[in-house]
Parts: sequence; C-alpha cells; structure tokens
Amino acid sequence: MAQSIRGVAFDKDGTLIDFEKTWLPGLMSAARDLVGLHGIDADPDALTRAAGGDPEDNSIAPGTLLAQGTALEVATLWHGLAPGLPDPVPMAEWLDDYWLNYAAGNLTPVCDLGALFSDLRDRDIRIAVVTNDAERGARDMIARMGLSELVDFVAGYDSGHTPKPAPDMIRAFLAAHALTPREAIMVGDNAADMQAGRAAGCFATIGVLTGATPEGELSKIADFVLPDAGHLPDLIARAL
Repeated sequence: MAQSIRGVAFDKDGTLIDFEKTWLPGLMSAARDLVGLHGIDADPDALTRAAGGDPEDNSIAPGTLLAQGTALEVATLWHGLAPGLPDPVPMAEWLDDYWLNYAAGNLTPVCDLGALFSDLRDRDIRIAVVTNDAERGARDMIARMGLSELVDFVAGYDSGHTPKPAPDMIRAFLAAHALTPREAIMVGDNAADMQAGRAAGCFATIGVLTGATPEGELSKIADFVLPDAGHLPDLIARAL
C-alpha cells in the first residue's frame, strides 16, 4: 500500500528558486561591495573563496556557506577574516537586504510553482518552505510569485529554529499541522536539506538538480533525485 503523504517541506533556493539565475550575481558580488562600502584593506575575492565562491569561474561549490549557509554564518566568517568589517549581526542584516534585492530583480522559479502547489493542495497535502535564508526574504519571494495562499508554513534561519541541517524547522511544520514524520517528505537540493529531512524522521528525502549539488553527489544522500520540483506529484503518485 502506498504511503499517505500529507506534508511536503521544501527548501527554497535551488529547490523552488533557480539558484544560478536568481542568487549567483548577488552572492558573487557581496564581498566586493561590502569591502568597498566600508573602505577596508581586504581582498574581496579571498572572502568570497573562503565562503565557497570562485570569482574566476563565477561558481559556488556545493556544501559551502554561500551554497547552503545562513547570512549570519557568512558574516561571522568574514568578520573573523576581516575584522574591519561590521560585527556579524549587523553585517548579516546588510547581507540579507543585499541578497534579497538582487534576488528580487532576478527571481526565477524552477518550474510552474503555482501548478505544483495547487496539485499538492488538491491532494490535501500541506506545504512548507523551510530555508536558511531569512524568513522575511522567503515570504517576500513567495508573495512575489503569488503563492502565499498555497503555502501553509514558512521558516527561516531567524524564525527561532536551529537552521538546517538541524531538523527543527521541519519538526515545527509537523507540529503546526498535526503531522507525523512518516507522513511528510523533505525536498531540497543539498546535503543540509537531506540531513534535516532524515533527522526529522521524514518518510523520504527528495533531491532536485536545480541547485548547486551535482547529480552524482546528490544521488548518494537522497532517497530519490528529480530533475526539478515539478516532477514531485508524479513521484508521489508512482512511488510514495
């Protein structure tokens, strides 16, 4: 008998939002603009590399802070490397604003998210967005895409839950909607998402190839791998 799935927790960046088209420009320019704003003697390319970016290839390595960390984690790293920068908390607030402004101008969903979410809701499945981005950034993007009425739960790194790979955001979603872990699945694009889903006890972890993690690596840590999140309803109907 097929498992009854009643809840789906989605990561946001790289899972619902095309990582490269939406985020890459801002992620790669943040250190340069931050150093310039404060006029300090620091190498912005070195800061970018330390957080996982490659300025020469214009790419971000999977599993790094720029790929899956929080703004506060990036700010803490950069402040340690360049003490002339602001303290981590105000720097993280600046980074959140900076990246959100870039993303808003380049916002690119990975598929027809309205159709995807409507399909899931028609199956009486609750939808969560759990992200290591700020909650306000997540809510802003959800609203810009006209999805607010279809999303049941939103949590970011600043929502009072330990960020992924901890399972706390997923557990809060389950508790809010009286779901058991085995009634839920986690959909994401990186190791932190898969680890969070497993730690929460989700029935399955679903990897998607629209983020920074290559298929060969993702297939080792996910129960299933999809080209993009738009294929999820077929997977639920066929295999879950």
